[in-house]
Amino acid sequence: MNSEEPKVESPRNPIITPSDPERWPLLEMQSQMCGIPLDAAEQDAVLRMDELLNHLDEEAAGLAAVQIGIPRRIFLLRNGTDAEGKTINNAYINPTLISVSKETKKTGEACLSLPGFAGRFPRPKVVELEYFDIQGNVQRQTFRGFWARAVMHEMDHLNGTLIVKHFEKEVNKQPRRTKFGMRLTPHRVKVIAQRRAVKKRARAAKKHARAIGR
Repeated sequence: MNSEEPKVESPRNPIITPSDPERWPLLEMQSQMCGIPLDAAEQDAVLRMDELLNHLDEEAAGLAAVQIGIPRRIFLLRNGTDAEGKTINNAYINPTLISVSKETKKTGEACLSLPGFAGRFPRPKVVELEYFDIQGNVQRQTFRGFWARAVMHEMDHLNGTLIVKHFEKEVNKQPRRTKFGMRLTPHRVKVIAQRRAVKKRARAAKKHARAIGR
């Protein structure tokens, strides 16, 4: 008879991060077009994304299906309101960029799939998007400022691009060094993001272990 206490496994993070090497390659792939109307699996994906965004609340402005392991061209944004003025999520299915402004703005940006990492780089100030809504109707919408950046961020996910790629371009334009005097190369940017994610996971595991021991 084993006297050791049974091990309690931490629940799997629904969002793919560097600490999830099995699913990580999905984030570097092109997502596939959805059928219209959506099939049962795609409808289920939208429901799961909606629940997750509601759970994250102000921690996230949007979420792409591929971030939860479903490589379909779907993303949600927390940019709607219901009759009572409560924030709700809008679904964008098979989105296509119609136009992007030449005028850009450089500001900070983070990603749920790269916890602990953020970078500053330019995005268009205005974008126009054509997409299918959840009812299967074709829609067009113009986004400005923060929401234009959010749309470009999610479109990048559907095309297999992470924000670290944009940061790499900025690094290559103007090489700089870390506070330790080490060259901040594109490879090191990814390594730093991965290490931060691992440390965050370790802290969460310790916190979980302390809670169990109480």
